[in-house]
Amino acid sequence: MKHFTIFTLWLVATLVYSQPKHTFTRTSFSKEISFIRFDSAQAAQSTVIEYPKFLVVIELPMIEEGAGRSTNLEEDIPKAEKYLAYLEREYRKPVKYVLSSHWHLHSLSGITPFFNKGAKLVVAKTNWKYSLDNGLMNSQDVSKFNKQVVSITHDTTLLSDTKNPIDVLFLDKSYTFKPTKDYLFFYLPASKIMHASCMCAMANIDFKQRPEFVYNDRVSDLEKAITTRNLKVENLIKLSAEYDKETKAYKPVTFTNSYFSEFKQRGTPLHVVVKNYSRCSLEKLTRQRDSILHHLVDKKISPGIINSAVYDCIREKQFTNAVEWARILNLYSVGDNSYIDTLGEACFRAGDTSMAKYYSDLLAQRDAKTFPEALKTWEKNKANEE
Repeated sequence: MKHFTIFTLWLVATLVYSQPKHTFTRTSFSKEISFIRFDSAQAAQSTVIEYPKFLVVIELPMIEEGAGRSTNLEEDIPKAEKYLAYLEREYRKPVKYVLSSHWHLHSLSGITPFFNKGAKLVVAKTNWKYSLDNGLMNSQDVSKFNKQVVSITHDTTLLSDTKNPIDVLFLDKSYTFKPTKDYLFFYLPASKIMHASCMCAMANIDFKQRPEFVYNDRVSDLEKAITTRNLKVENLIKLSAEYDKETKAYKPVTFTNSYFSEFKQRGTPLHVVVKNYSRCSLEKLTRQRDSILHHLVDKKISPGIINSAVYDCIREKQFTNAVEWARILNLYSVGDNSYIDTLGEACFRAGDTSMAKYYSDLLAQRDAKTFPEALKTWEKNKANEE
């Protein structure tokens, strides 16, 4: 028994000390800029900018989730502590600023340890308030960190007295494709780099293989931010890297401006495609439903595009058209609860309360956790528009 105990203690100690010191992957982009990925965040990466005496960190993706989780966040603190300890070992410098583009958790998870070490958080004022209201700091006393929060409501420049200043660009309500009410871009004029996080919604595309493609409307807002400010951009940085199944490695999170230009030139913005569908006449929708379905199948149109067309009709108060498109959508993609939800909301907005209630009850039967009371959600959505 004694020898067994000694062997057990030796085995445990061996396993503990043989574990890697950290679970981070660092990729250098330039002398000052690196991307660091934490295994719990999968593809999302944090950007670190090194200065002579301190660091600036853009995004804290301790987890991969975006808007999917907003409460009970204390579990992210240990992950952030490990990340901060890793930065201290790697760079031997303190973190002066943490820059957060929006309130989603792949941008702002685990801020507490950075506050405790004296770092300042740069965040849009509305996003910070939303985060606090939705449990970012849980039961912690937030007031003690108030002086460390730099609330942004307009374009601002940080570190203007250094060789590598950072322009914080505030995207207001005129930018219509943002994932949150307000959003921040981070532009480095000295190196002509734009950090757009998940607003840099581009992919690596072989243009010869895909001469036609539809791209996310966030790219349109990104282009707008650059052109309206007359910024010189040579490289763009996004939040999450694509995983290459062949090489079993993550692709770079950067794009050159030349690729950005060709991407926009060859592709079509999503909102343009959606508008082409939503403008379809009611007569065509009702009389040529089968031919429309054939078109969707032949062209392999994403159901999400048709779903967006439904809501575009709702925004334009073309409620009958919205119902017809929602019916086509549910024939095209049968049994998808989210599209049944779309059909129910379209019926509700068209004034067909009996059918709306039917679909609300159906959703509750199929997935009560996700759709407990869809009808109330549709009522709330309508009230928010009025």
